[in-house]
Amino acid sequence: MSERKYGIKHLAGAFLCGSLFFSGIAMASSEQIEVSFQKLAFYVQGEDKSSADGIFNNNGKEVPESLIYQGTTYVPIRMVSGLLGQPVYWENNGKAVSIEVPTVVLVDQDGQVIGSAVLKQVEDDVEISIKVSDLTPGKHGFHIHQNAFTGTEFAAAGGHFNPDGKQHGHLNPDGHHLGDLPNLEVNEDGTAEATFLVEHATLEPGKPNSLLGRSLIIHAGEDDQMTDPSGDSGDRVAGGNIPN
Repeated sequence: MSERKYGIKHLAGAFLCGSLFFSGIAMASSEQIEVSFQKLAFYVQGEDKSSADGIFNNNGKEVPESLIYQGTTYVPIRMVSGLLGQPVYWENNGKAVSIEVPTVVLVDQDGQVIGSAVLKQVEDDVEISIKVSDLTPGKHGFHIHQNAFTGTEFAAAGGHFNPDGKQHGHLNPDGHHLGDLPNLEVNEDGTAEATFLVEHATLEPGKPNSLLGRSLIIHAGEDDQMTDPSGDSGDRVAGGNIPN
């Protein structure tokens, strides 16, 4: 039997799976736990990556780099990703972690997971690959919306992502929104699989055309690609937040 070799990405995945989400420990109010926050040294491929104070800036919040609980060491996922050079994305609504590329968990109006979408930077554009099920057959409006939402409150996603102040629709002479996408075509069995390219968008944090922290929304009806503000595509029947 040949020996299988594992690279840094395999190590990242294994390490992240054993890490504690954002140094948090879930516990019942009646329990008492004891943890140690002693400073540890971190080495990646022999290089010392240790900090001076043992504190990690976790998206603006200072947390311990590590803690020891019942003999096991826990490290924030974002810190591990930084050490190993693998981007990590966290989406709070779906309690989902994405490694290397942001992945959107899509839910219906009942909160049931019906699929996912993966976002990738392709030069100056962003590619969105979506795979869903349990939708009504036919064409559905599919857009990037301005805000993330909580639960299944799709209305809280706001309007289409439109940093350039344009009108709606790829057929509109005054359009289109950056968040306007072609219709999602659903098969007779309720499934759909498609890839779309969002031109001049980015996954770089803090940029005005960044898609991070926004949402994907699927509508009940077809988008006519002309009528402002949403193509007369009807109710919002499914969606998911783009992690950041």
